Amino acid sequence: MRTEDSGRLQSDAELVERVQHGDRDAYALLVRRYERLVRAAVRNVVRDRHVAEDIAQESFLAAYESLASLHQSAKFGPWLLAIARHQTARARRRIVPQTSLADLDVAQPGTNGKLTDASQQILELVERLPDHERILIGLRYFDGHSVQDVANITGRPVGTVTKQLSRAHRRLEQWLKQEVRR
Repeated sequence: MRTEDSGRLQSDAELVERVQHGDRDAYALLVRRYERLVRAAVRNVVRDRHVAEDIAQESFLAAYESLASLHQSAKFGPWLLAIARHQTARARRRIVPQTSLADLDVAQPGTNGKLTDASQQILELVERLPDHERILIGLRYFDGHSVQDVANITGRPVGTVTKQLSRAHRRLEQWLKQEVRR
């Protein structure tokens, strides 16, 4: 994700601007940046890896086709997640459940591409976060970017990113404690 010419990570706003000027490679960078996060958000709803991958691809295509409607290019991440939520809702209306009760005994968490119960619970809690915090958590922990890289990607100061990550951590810890008590 670092550009060859400058060696620095480009912000979402810079990449969106490049895409809007016809640079398809810049969109590929945005896809790589957000693909895990989008797939995780979709998979949390549909709970099927293959369907989630299809919906994620549809989401990226829809975002590319609608990029001209994005007025604040720095808000690409939350905008993309909104598109993914919309695509997921559309797909769920199209999907006819094809499982039987017998299938439920076979599908154990943690096997065959399924999330463990603990991972699923954490992912569900991350989904409850506000968009701006969910983006930061996704970039930092799902994609493994440094805090500095997250700041560069989102166009926010490092201190703001650190503070928002800290708030998100506290919120997740609080929710997790509440879930354990139930």
